[in-house]
Amino acid sequence: MRKADGTPISIPYLVDLEHDRRKPSDSVLNQLATGLRIDADLLFFLEGRRAPDLRLGKVNIETLRTALRTLRRNLDGRGGAL
Repeated sequence: MRKADGTPISIPYLVDLEHDRRKPSDSVLNQLATGLRIDADLLFFLEGRRAPDLRLGKVNIETLRTALRTLRRNLDGRGGAL
């Protein structure tokens, strides 16, 4: 794995991520998701960010609004909450 600047990800860097002392780039989040075998959207959500393909300019605001309403409705139906 490599940081956005191309340098390898070190153990101290990972520790800093774990303790919220650094913010990972989109590239690092995607690499971590691949390494952990989880969906990158989950890591972006936990980081409080939108995945790059869901950012304004890449997605129509009405499409995003509709998707979020659907998500809320699905979570409400299963007892979840946002």
